[in-house]
Amino acid sequence: MTPLMAAGLALGAAGLVMLIVGQYLGRRAVTAPDPETRRAEVRDTLGRDGWTASVKIYRERTGAGLLEAHDAVRRIDRESR
Repeated sequence: MTPLMAAGLALGAAGLVMLIVGQYLGRRAVTAPDPETRRAEVRDTLGRDGWTASVKIYRERTGAGLLEAHDAVRRIDRESR
């Protein structure tokens, strides 16, 4: 392998890594509404579509992980009772 081919391969690999990281960060970079709006949306979704949809909405709005979102939805549900 020539040095030029090795450099091209290294640049290609670096580009691929950057694309993967960009996709990951793009999914995490969400615009979270203010907490009260988010709580209202989760409460509405709980009543209409259930737990799974509520956790999904919370995750989409905040970028939270599954466990964090589940705990947050549980807190919101408890507060609304």
